[in-house]
Amino acid sequence: MKLLSVALALVVAMGCSATKALAWDETGHQQIADIAWTRLNDKARKEIAAILMAGDAQTRPASESEADVRIAFRKSASFPDFIKFTKTTIYEDVLDSMNKTFFTVKPPDPKDNEDVRCKTWHYFDIPIRDKGVHAPKDSNALNALAKARYELATLEAAATKDRKMQCWWLNWVAHLTGDLHQPLHCVSNHETLPEGDAGGNLFMIKIKGSDRPGRLHGYWDGGITRSIAEDKLAGQSGDMAEVSSRWSRDFPPAAADAANLDVISWIRSGAALADNIVYVGIEKDQEPSKGYEQTQVALCRRQAVLGGARLAALLNEILGK
Repeated sequence: MKLLSVALALVVAMGCSATKALAWDETGHQQIADIAWTRLNDKARKEIAAILMAGDAQTRPASESEADVRIAFRKSASFPDFIKFTKTTIYEDVLDSMNKTFFTVKPPDPKDNEDVRCKTWHYFDIPIRDKGVHAPKDSNALNALAKARYELATLEAAATKDRKMQCWWLNWVAHLTGDLHQPLHCVSNHETLPEGDAGGNLFMIKIKGSDRPGRLHGYWDGGITRSIAEDKLAGQSGDMAEVSSRWSRDFPPAAADAANLDVISWIRSGAALADNIVYVGIEKDQEPSKGYEQTQVALCRRQAVLGGARLAALLNEILGK
């Protein structure tokens, strides 16, 4: 009931195949990471710099300067999406075994793309508007983030640090924290589809300016990018660092929320936001209204800052002590 009340309060305040999309777009993931950067302590930043230097070329800083490390840290948050389309990374030799990590009862199902480069790590499907019983699969974002946190901390505590693998897990900590602040990565809606809509991937809508249908999930993946565009239309800077500063000032989370590292509570909150905001005021095969878009923009700004704050809290705990 508390989550429902929070979600409803936000509403008032803000006046194909079943393949999952991979969360916020590149800008969205990088913006959350940049907000986190502003909250990292000095030791965590120093460790992140050393870790990123041993990572894939995509996330390796151009120099040891703070500015270049900050840019590389942003990129690290989108690396788990990058690997879906790029098969020349330094982690190709571990990807198959990583993908199978949580498939302990039965192997990955190719029909649902479960064999695709850790695809199932990006989401956790709490069923909403559901009349049946639909348990989340074992390979999911909750388990993946728990493992990423554990492995990053274990490697950090080792006498000899494996920086390359630390970078792999750092990428996932940054990415999954972002994922789980996109509400549609926390649910599957069973209102009209008995097996669920795969986090809005099977909820088709019209896209303004296009004659092709789009997915509700994809529309929300672009929510942070859309929010930045709204800022620019209002005459504000779209520079990532300036957005971090402005949003952190204008939409600060409560201290207790920012420090909350209980991931299942993030997921439950995301599910409540999806149920009471994302799926409200939108119809299948219809174009989102201006009011719906403004509701999305307001929520995405808050979720970006909250996700960034929690990512910083995680990394300060693991790397900053």
